[in-house]
Amino acid sequence: MNLVLFQRDIRIFDHQPLAEAAKIGEVLPLYVVEPSVWSETELSARHFQFVLESLEELSVQIQELGGELFFAFSEMEAVLSELLNKYGSLTLFAHSQTILRSRISQWVDENNQKLFTYGMEFENVSEKGFKSRWTDNLKKPIIDVPKRIQKPTCIPELLFTDIKRFRNFKMNGSKIRFGQQGGEIKAIETLESFLENRFANYIINHNKPLPSSLSSSRLSAYLTWGNISERMIYQKTIERLQTCSDEEKRQFEEFLSKLYARAKIIQFAKEYPVSAEMSAIKKTWNEEWYKRWSDGKTGIPIIDAAMRSVYKTGWLNFNLRAMVISFICNTLQLDCRKPSIALAELFLDYEPEIHNFYVQKQAGFFEQHKVKWINPIKFGKQHDPDGAFIRRYVTELNNVPAEFIHEPWLYPGFYKLEYQTPMVDAVKMNKNAKLQFEKKINNESAALAPKKAGETEQLSFDL
Repeated sequence: MNLVLFQRDIRIFDHQPLAEAAKIGEVLPLYVVEPSVWSETELSARHFQFVLESLEELSVQIQELGGELFFAFSEMEAVLSELLNKYGSLTLFAHSQTILRSRISQWVDENNQKLFTYGMEFENVSEKGFKSRWTDNLKKPIIDVPKRIQKPTCIPELLFTDIKRFRNFKMNGSKIRFGQQGGEIKAIETLESFLENRFANYIINHNKPLPSSLSSSRLSAYLTWGNISERMIYQKTIERLQTCSDEEKRQFEEFLSKLYARAKIIQFAKEYPVSAEMSAIKKTWNEEWYKRWSDGKTGIPIIDAAMRSVYKTGWLNFNLRAMVISFICNTLQLDCRKPSIALAELFLDYEPEIHNFYVQKQAGFFEQHKVKWINPIKFGKQHDPDGAFIRRYVTELNNVPAEFIHEPWLYPGFYKLEYQTPMVDAVKMNKNAKLQFEKKINNESAALAPKKAGETEQLSFDL
């Protein structure tokens, strides 16, 4: 049996495994929901909601071609073993990323079955040679949708086609009503609207909380779950570049550079141990602080707006993500692991390698001499000067004048508002944390530096 395994490639356009399998004969397109993957990782109810929306659309698309999309609820090895018992032999077709993120390859080797993988192959490619290999791959022709998919005549009992059977699957986290909807059609519509008009202020708006939600491509979730391929995005963007002005080209070139950076991080991301300097200044865990941060009740408007926004929509721009991570990890000096998991459950575009890379970077796991302490009040005044973003998500401050929106505790009528006082003085906390960090750096440098003959110790005082 020709088995096409879908995971984070839930689409029908530019899907080479499906196209190749369809040329041979009967095809069994399959999506396996593995309890261990969905219950023991950072994946949450909103991710599952997005995937189900994507699968519903994919199921209809495959039916229109004469085939059927099948589902299973079990661990991958158990499903493959039962299918092998039923059919006698299996030929598996999948994208290489699917294989890298699963135990499929090992099962295939142990059971002497056939496996064909497709997609970018970057084994033994250096960071220096990555870009040319990546670009060459994206220039290849987009794979056409199969004209027909032949449905299997015999189906094992463990497989089913009614996606509604997943509706009662309980998961961590909450669903969202105001986030992006999954599916290939939505992905293509989002790309087209970006290339047609939303790109115009891509560069100038990328740091602004509300404008960025429109001017950004908003393709990250669709890329994460494979509703659209990098190749299609790249080629459509290059095609659009041929017909635009120099200023418009700048916007698209910046967008393509972000697309490349995303791919490179996924390929070369690795785990870093927390720096000794950052470990030394971390405080003991404070559950109350963590809870106020995660609930968007810190009393600092831009932090609260960001946390309430991501809870409601599943998305934040890059700067806001950096700010909320910096606040919990650097300002409050708490361990980053629990906050990282919380954000992973909230981000609809959660891509483990990218998420971990930026959390580690912001929390000082590497480049430890370049740790940034973000002043949230200054950040809010710079990027949301009129408080539009804050007013949208922190409705308690709707009637506060613009001059007080970022520091409402200075507003004469503050105590009549149903809003918290600041949990900490963020400016003072940043200053103290930075002094402690620099002291650790300087002490370590001094300890490592060779002493000259006759040199004596000298006390210094921080005023």
